[in-house]
Amino acid sequence: MSCFIFAFRFEQWQRNYHEVIKTCQVNSAQHFLIYADKIAVDGNMMKCDAFWIEKREKLKLTAFLKNKEQQKELKSIDDSFTIECQADISPVNQPTNENEFDYRKYCQSQNIFLSAFIKDWGSVQRVENFQSFGPVLFLHDFRKKCALSFQKLPEPLDWYAMILLLGMRTDDLSDVYSSIKKLGLLYIFCLSGMHVFYLSNFLCRFVQKFGIDYETGQLLNLIVLPCFIFVGGGSPSLIRAVMMNVLVIGCNRLLKIKLTSLTAWSFVLLINLMSCPKLLLSFGTQLSYLLTLAIILRQDENQIAASLKINLLSLPIILYQTYQWNLFTCLFSLMILPLFECMILPATVLGVIIPGHFLSRPCALILRTISNFLQFLSRLPGNIVFGKPSLTFVLIVLFLAVMTETQKNGLKLWIVMFTCYCAMFLAIHFPPSSEIVYFDIGQGDCTLIRSQFNREVIMIDTGGKVSFNTQKWQKRKGRTNGETIVANYLLSKGIKKIDRLYLTHQDADHVANFPSISQTIEIKQVIVPKGMENLESFKKRLEESTIDLENVIGVTTQDDGVDNDLRLLHPFESGQGTNDDSLVLWYDFNGIKCIFTGDLPQVGEKEVITKYPEINADILKTGHHGSKTSTSPEFVRKMNPGIAIISCGRNNRYGHPNQETLETLNNNGVPYLSTANCGMIKLRKSFGEMPYICVYGDGTASRLNLPLR
Repeated sequence: MSCFIFAFRFEQWQRNYHEVIKTCQVNSAQHFLIYADKIAVDGNMMKCDAFWIEKREKLKLTAFLKNKEQQKELKSIDDSFTIECQADISPVNQPTNENEFDYRKYCQSQNIFLSAFIKDWGSVQRVENFQSFGPVLFLHDFRKKCALSFQKLPEPLDWYAMILLLGMRTDDLSDVYSSIKKLGLLYIFCLSGMHVFYLSNFLCRFVQKFGIDYETGQLLNLIVLPCFIFVGGGSPSLIRAVMMNVLVIGCNRLLKIKLTSLTAWSFVLLINLMSCPKLLLSFGTQLSYLLTLAIILRQDENQIAASLKINLLSLPIILYQTYQWNLFTCLFSLMILPLFECMILPATVLGVIIPGHFLSRPCALILRTISNFLQFLSRLPGNIVFGKPSLTFVLIVLFLAVMTETQKNGLKLWIVMFTCYCAMFLAIHFPPSSEIVYFDIGQGDCTLIRSQFNREVIMIDTGGKVSFNTQKWQKRKGRTNGETIVANYLLSKGIKKIDRLYLTHQDADHVANFPSISQTIEIKQVIVPKGMENLESFKKRLEESTIDLENVIGVTTQDDGVDNDLRLLHPFESGQGTNDDSLVLWYDFNGIKCIFTGDLPQVGEKEVITKYPEINADILKTGHHGSKTSTSPEFVRKMNPGIAIISCGRNNRYGHPNQETLETLNNNGVPYLSTANCGMIKLRKSFGEMPYICVYGDGTASRLNLPLR
C-alpha cells in the first residue's frame, strides 16, 4: 500500500516539476524574499536561497555585486528582505561532465527546481510590503544574528560554533573540514541526531534546576526542537532527527502510545518521501537514514561491533559518492566520538554561552589542538582511492551486508562480499578500455589521455579562470573547476596520479588549475614549451602547487625522447610561453590520429604543415577555442579530419567559436562538436570494439558514431 501511495505521489511531483519549469519565462520585474541566514557572499558573487513571491516557489538566487560596500553590507545584514528586480529564471543546471556533482538532483532533494540570476544589481529595489511570513522570518533572522555574533569569537571556536550549532560551513578552516572529510568523520560534525539528542537531554536537565520535572521538560522539546530545525539550517538529517524525537515524545507523553525508534524512523521516512519524493538523492540524507537505521538495529551490541557493522553498511554508499575510503575510519570514529562528546561539543557550547574571554580563549585553544590532531590523522597513510563503483555493485553489497545479519553462518557471505569489493576495485583500476576525454571546463582547455588498464595517464592543459584586473575584494575562495570537475573525474576512475602534464602555453584558461589539481592528484612530470619554465608567473603558480621545479621540463621539437606516445610538432625554438609558442601534439589513439594545437595562431599552423607534410589527423582539436585567429583553411585541408572538437564556454564573452572558423569547417565538410553544446566529449575504445564518441551535454552519456575519412 505504501509503495502505491508513494508511486502516486511521485507521479504528482513529476507533473508539478514540469509545471514549475514552464513558469521560467517572465518579462516583468519579479519579487523575491531573501532569507538573511541563507546569503553566501564569495568575492563579487552572492548566492542565496530565496522565495519567488509571484509563483510561490523556492529557488536559488545568484547575482554579481557592484562594489566592496555592497559586499560588506550583504555580509553584515541580519534581517530578511524582499527585492524587486529583473532576473533570468531557468531550471537548475545539470552536470555536463561524467561523475560531476549533480547540483540539479541535490536541489530536487530539497524541492527546489529553479535558479534565478539577477541581471543588474544596480536596478534592484528593496520593498517592504511582503512581511506575512512571521515566525519563520524571525527564526531565519535569529540564526543570522547568531552567526554574526559567532564570527567575533577567537579561531577556531568561531568555526566550530558555526558548523556545530548553526550548520553553517565557512572557508576559514577549510583545511580542517577537508581533514574531517578525508577521515570519513563528516557525519559526526554535521547537525543531526547526536546534536538533537544532546539538546533534548540538556533542556530536560536544565529545567529540573528550576523545579520542573523531567517529563515536563520532554514536553518542552515539542516546542524547542522544531525551532531548532530553522536555527540549525534545516538540513534533511536534522529534520529527520527532530521529527523522530518529536514523534516519540508526543506519542509516549501525550497519546500514551509506546512508539519504538524503528517505527518512528519508518514513519518519518515515509512522511518526508511524501513531501519530497527525491529526498534520498542527497548523499547526506542517504547516510543519515542508513546510519540511523543501523544504530537502531545495533542497540544491544557493544560499541566496537556496532561501529564495525555501521561502517560496513555505509561503505558502498560512501564509495559511490566520494570514491575514497580511509582504512582507519572505524578506528578513528571510535576515538573521536568520546572526544566529540567530552571535549569538542562542550568546549564549543561553553565558549559561546559564557560571555567575554574568560572561557572563549581556553576553549579556542582546546579546539585548535584537536584541529591539529585531526589534520595529523588525515596525513597518515590509509586513504584508498577506490573509484566509483557501479550502482549494481552498491545494491549487491548492501544486500549481502544485510544478509550477514540474518544468516547464522555468515562466513560464506563475508567471502562473497570481499570478493565483490576486490573484483570491482580491479575493474575500476585496470579498465580494458582506453579513452581521450575533452572536459567541459568552461572557457578553457583540458584533455585527458588514458591508456588501456591505466598503464599511462597523460593530461594536456588543465583549464582555469581568466581574471581581468580583479580587485582583492572580488576574488572568490571557492574550489576551482579543476578540483570539482577534473580531479573529481580522475578519482572516480581510481586515478590518483598523472604521469605527464603538458601545458601548451602560459594563458590562465589553459594552466591556472594545475596548482589546485596537484593538491589532490599527484603530478609526476610537467612539460612546457621551452622558456615558459623561467617565467615568474609560472613559477608563482608552481609554488602554489605540490610540484617541484626539477620535475618541470621545457621542450622544443629539437628535444628527442620526451614522450614515446605523443609526437611533438611545435614549438621549433625557445620562447616565452605565448600563443605563438604553443605546444602542438599528435597522438595515435588505436589507429585514430588526433592533433592538439593549444592556442597556436594560423601562421604557426602553416609552419607546422610545411615542416611536417606527412602529418594528418582524424580528430582535430581546434586551436584557441574556435577563434578565427586559429584553424586556418590550409591547416584544415591538410589535416583532413573526420571531426573537429571545440572547447569553449557557454555564452562566453569572446564569441567562441567564431563564425569564420565554423564556415572553414563547413566548407571543408568537417562536422564539429563543441563542449559548450555537448558537455564532456569522450573518444573511447572498449575491448573488441571500434572507437566511438560519447557526449554528456544532457547529464547522461549519448553514444555517437565516429565519422572517419
